[in-house]
Amino acid sequence: MPAASYQFANLDAREDLLEDLRSLESRMKDELGMDVALIAYSQDDVETNKD
Repeated sequence: MPAASYQFANLDAREDLLEDLRSLESRMKDELGMDVALIAYSQDDVETNKD
């Protein structure tokens, strides 16, 4: 699927999920010895803030 079909996922209201990503980035840095950035994408037609 082309990259144009994706957009950044809006996680602003989900601090818990953002903290999970930060924690995993830190763990990966420790285990791999290099910085890792995890980026959340969603497809254009998918809602990101379902409750």
